[in-house]
Amino acid sequence: MNDERFPLHDAASAPEAQAVFDRAEQTFGMVPNLIRKMASAPALAEAYLALNDLLQKTSLSPTEQGVLVLTVSRYHECDYCMATHSMTGVPDDVIAALREDRLIDDPQLEALRQFARALLEQRGWVDEPTQQAFLDAGHTAAQMLEVILAIGLKTLSNYTNHIAGTPVDAPMASERWSATAR
Repeated sequence: MNDERFPLHDAASAPEAQAVFDRAEQTFGMVPNLIRKMASAPALAEAYLALNDLLQKTSLSPTEQGVLVLTVSRYHECDYCMATHSMTGVPDDVIAALREDRLIDDPQLEALRQFARALLEQRGWVDEPTQQAFLDAGHTAAQMLEVILAIGLKTLSNYTNHIAGTPVDAPMASERWSATAR
C-alpha cells in the first residue's frame, strides 16, 4: 500500500481532523490507526464515528454487536478489523468460531451471523425463509435493520483498511489475523 497517499495522520499533519482525533480519543481511549488513515478524508472519519455511536444505541447487545462487526470483517477479509474486534469482550469461543468462519454454538448468535452473511452475500436481497429464520431465533424485524447499520459501519472501515493498508495498532497486535492464513 502507498503510505504517501494515506499516511497515519496526527493533529500536525491533519489539523482539520482535530475534532475527529478528539472524538476518537474519547470513544476508544486512543486514536486508532484506522482514524489516522481516515483523517485524509475527515468526513469519512466523522461518518465512521457517528455510525459507531449509533450502533451502540441499537437494541443489539454488546455481544451481538461484536458478532456482527466480526462477521462483516471476516466476510470482507479485513485483517485490521479482525484483530481490533477480537478484543471486544465477546466470549472467546464465539470469537474463535468467527475468526475460523465456522458455526457459533449459541443458536441465537449463529442466526445473527447467518443473517448478516446472507445480507452481504445477497447484497440485501434476503429471501423470506432466511428472514423468518432470523425472527424465529428470537430477533426482531427492527434488528434486521440494525444489522444493516453494522454492515454499513464495517464496510466503511474494512474498505478503508484495504486501500490504505492500515497497520494493526500495538495494543491489538496479539490478536493479529490474516485472510491469507485461512
